[in-house]
Formats: sequence, C-alpha cells, structure tokens
Amino acid sequence: MAELVVSMEQRMAVAFAACADGPVNVTAFCAEHGISRQTFYVYRRRFRAEGIQGLLPRSRRPSRLPSKTAAAVTQAVLEVHDELVGQGWDAGDRSVRDRMLRQGVAAPSDRTVHRILVAHGRVKPSPKKRRRDSYRRFEAAAPNGMWQLDGTKHALAGGAVVCILRVIDDHSRLVLATRVAPSENMADTWALLDTAMTRHGRPAMLLHDGSIAFSGVRQGRGQVTDLQWQLRRLGVHQIVSSPHHPQTCGKKERDWQPLHRWLDAHPAAATTADLQRLVDAYDVVFNTERPHQGIGRVTPEQRYQATVKAEPDTTKPLPALTFQGEVTAGRTGRVTLGPGGYAINLGHAWVGATLTVLRHDLDAVIFHGPHLIRRVRINPDTKIQPSGLTPGRPPRTAVPSAMS
Repeated sequence: MAELVVSMEQRMAVAFAACADGPVNVTAFCAEHGISRQTFYVYRRRFRAEGIQGLLPRSRRPSRLPSKTAAAVTQAVLEVHDELVGQGWDAGDRSVRDRMLRQGVAAPSDRTVHRILVAHGRVKPSPKKRRRDSYRRFEAAAPNGMWQLDGTKHALAGGAVVCILRVIDDHSRLVLATRVAPSENMADTWALLDTAMTRHGRPAMLLHDGSIAFSGVRQGRGQVTDLQWQLRRLGVHQIVSSPHHPQTCGKKERDWQPLHRWLDAHPAAATTADLQRLVDAYDVVFNTERPHQGIGRVTPEQRYQATVKAEPDTTKPLPALTFQGEVTAGRTGRVTLGPGGYAINLGHAWVGATLTVLRHDLDAVIFHGPHLIRRVRINPDTKIQPSGLTPGRPPRTAVPSAMS
C-alpha cells in the first residue's frame, strides 16, 4: 500500500504543478519527487484532459484481445464434443479437434479446445500427468509383426452374457477381425484368426493371455491346444503374456474401453447377430475414420498400409511343443494323438483300453502301462495315420475294465 500511496502523492504533485500560475522547472520537480520527465508529462496531460479521474490507476488489460476465442468457435467446440459423447466416442480435446478438422470447421489448438471444455463444465481439470514419452512402450516394427488376441464379456438386452473376441495389429492398432461368440472357446477363436489371416495374411507372432481357449498353459503341464498346433504349422510364433499383468497386452486391454463406451451409447443388442453388426460398424469407423492418438493421429488403416508387412520367419525353428495325456481307445480302437485332430486305428483288440500318448511335435508314442504299443511319425497332411506295424503287446482280453 505504501508504494500505491506514494504514487498517488506523486500524481497529485503533478496536478498542483499543472495548476501553478508561473512556469515550472520540470527537471527540478522530477528530481524532487522521484519521477521521470516522461511520467510528469503523462500525468499532466491526463489531469488537464480528465481532471482527478486522469490520476487514478488504469487497467493494464489491452483494449483488444486477439487470443480471445470467438463465440462461434466456442459453440462449435461444444457441439462437436456433445456429438462425440452421444455417439459413444472419446470426446477429449484432441478427438474434438480432429472431428472439427474432418468436418471442415476451423479448429483452435488442442490447448484452447481443452480450456473451452473445462470452462463449460464438459470435462474436469485433471492434475498434471506424466509425459507420455516417459513411458517405455513396445511396438512391433511393421504391420503383421505381432498380433494381439483377447476376449471380453458383454451382456445382451435379455441379460445373456456373450464373448467378443478380437485380434488387432500391434504396429498399426488396426482391428483385423472381431467375432461375437457364446463364450471364449477354441473353435470361435480359430474361426476369428482364420478370418484375420484370410484378410491380412499370417502374422510373425501372436500375443495372447493364458486363456484355455488360446493355450494349454492353465491346463497343466504337457497340455497343448489344437489352436497352438495349428498356428505352429503356419509358422506363427506364440507368446503367452504373464498372468495378472494386463500391461503386456496393453493395447488390446485399452481397446476394450472405447468399444464398451460406444456399445453403451447404442440400444442393447438382442442377439449375437445384432451385436456382431454393431461391432462390425464400430470397427469400420475405428479403422478408417478416427485418427489414433497413439500412432501420430493417423487412422489405423493408414498406418497399416504405409509399411511393408512382416511375415513369419521360416529360417528360425519354432520351440518344440510337447503333449502327454491319457486317452481311451474308441469303438474301432481309434486313439487320438493329442492336438491337431490326428488319430490312429490300433484295431478292435484295443477297444476301451486306457492308453498313454506322449508326443513331441510330430513324433508320438503310445503306451499301455509300461508297454510300448506303437511309435508314430505323424503326417500333418493326414488326420488318420496309417496303423503301421510297430509291434505292441495287445491286451489279453478286450474287456476295458480289465485293462485300465
């Protein structure tokens, strides 16, 4: 306050000097009152023009604010934001600005959009977040370098819970295929992958969690699924993410959030076919219309098509897959040889017998108790293998209970 009082005293002194009858020695006056000659003339001019009002402090705010957002721009930002929310899409500042640009509307900067949304209560101010580039991120170097496979639950209108299976490209975030299934099962998972590979070719690697529909990890030691064998035949290397660590499949986990939000913004699907149509429509927009903030604000389709596709590396052998399990010979003595749907007919003498199958890739052996029954080199192009002539010890009786 002292500085303000002194300042007013100086201004009043200038006013008295301006009212003086005789000439004023401006230099001496300014030296006595501690002001510059320029300040003296400014306040004398204001006093003579405005009187006492001319001595009062004035706002330093400029008469024009070039940076002030026009009302029309503010209204456009709010309308686009509300439109995105109503459609179930992300409605942050970047998404709003991208939508405005696609609509041919003059769009302010991301920062200005955010300020408008906060000022009008559309979003809440959030604490400063960690810089995105400070996170260590893994990303495949090329399309088809790695795919991510996952599933999520979704409720139909009647309350029935179904599964949405999805596979995306790690490099471009392109949704390669989506399939609505009654549950997370192996048959629908393979149908999903078959669709994706028909459209886009084979990936070099496939990343997924330990779901029993995807791998045999949770089924116990020595268990391998048909899906794993099929992919191995195609030269696709499989990676099982660590349990209780969803960050490994982070891109796929994050992808579910906008999908569920989008589905919630639409009338609930009554059937799996209805839900399939909804997710298909979502995939088209996600892949081709919405710039993705994680890949430089281009669409997944644009990034997927911008680079040469990776292929399975046939020069490196894939890790061997092993299988061990007990099987019961069928009515004709047919014995399954583990994953892949391969089988062999041992003859009627083995009907109902409990046998042990050991398999390492395409080499299999069959035991009855401690006795070797058959050794088989599986032909991957034939489901029913030749019976062969490897000697074995047939059971003394065909009664199954006597052979268990």
